[in-house]
Amino acid sequence: MGSSGTATAAGTGEAGGTAPGPGSAAGPWQRLLTDAVSRGRPLAGFHNSNYVLERAGGHARLLDVDPGTPLKVRVRRGALTVVERAWSDEGAILAALDRTEAVRGTPRHYAGAGEACVHEYVPGVALSQVCPPGKPLERRYVEAVAAHLASFGAVRLADLPPLPAGWAADGDSRAFLLGRVRFTDTRVRGAHEADFGGLLGALGVPERALDDYAARLPALTRRPFALLHADLHRGNLIVRDDGDLAVVDWELALWGDPLHDLAVHLVRTRYPDDQRDEAVRAWRDAVEPAAAAGLADDLPVYIGYEYAQSLYADTLRAAHGLSEHPEPAALDAAARWVRDALWRAAAPLRLDRVPTLTEVERALLAWARRRAGARP
Repeated sequence: MGSSGTATAAGTGEAGGTAPGPGSAAGPWQRLLTDAVSRGRPLAGFHNSNYVLERAGGHARLLDVDPGTPLKVRVRRGALTVVERAWSDEGAILAALDRTEAVRGTPRHYAGAGEACVHEYVPGVALSQVCPPGKPLERRYVEAVAAHLASFGAVRLADLPPLPAGWAADGDSRAFLLGRVRFTDTRVRGAHEADFGGLLGALGVPERALDDYAARLPALTRRPFALLHADLHRGNLIVRDDGDLAVVDWELALWGDPLHDLAVHLVRTRYPDDQRDEAVRAWRDAVEPAAAAGLADDLPVYIGYEYAQSLYADTLRAAHGLSEHPEPAALDAAARWVRDALWRAAAPLRLDRVPTLTEVERALLAWARRRAGARP
């Protein structure tokens, strides 16, 4: 998986570092971004605005690619911090994967500056379009995903940018999971307490819910750490024209317990209940035995955490979206989104009760009115 003209540099943890830029060519770079927004084909994305340019054209020299090369331009959305990034520079992760050739079909990184970057556009169709969430996947796709997850274990930590200070030691699965809980508690819940704390309380989520959850975490089996995609759902899997699967959107990658990646994949891919066991077996058969140690006991713990953290991320996203688009239809959609998240998180967070849909609507509406009244 060779790469030509890849402009990148080692990334850093979330505390510092910037994406590499295309030299001092601010004018050509800005023209590229303007061109992408004005005439590029938009793609869906939670964390970025994505645009496809079918040809690099006049931007080819800036990126050191052939003029006929299709491009994917990504511009990060920075309204809310609800997701964790171990490395601030997605391009550095893609460059590492390109060098190691451990993971097949990952897109190449061409250039980046600030909150924007340009990647190779992977032609094909998202798996979510081939088979929507909730529908069973063909066996070949289940096995292909398992093979991809297993291949991440071939990437060495030395191949990747430095980890943030204080990261869990290799194999310490409980410390790794506690680190994710602390991030959710401090950088998601705590950092947005002034804006959203009252809403969470009105929904019946205690302020110390994550503290209490962390205190209840059991001992976990030690597993060798690996590169994790940490957002491997149907939308981030591209079915290429030749039928192979490619993994895209590596911005949330982590280094840690591979069981976390499996749990995230199971929850966000939304397998039918009768296919989840098939996906777990395919993963277990694909990975090294050490990666699957303690699978039966620890996978439910990681799935519980995924449900718990999603409550905070989904509630903040839903409320923020409602504040920008306060229409009745948006209120209904936000309320259903939040109530679903409450149902899933009720068991791991030991919530006393899950409010009704009407109660969720009222809480969201009261929050939105307070927020609107506080604006100048």
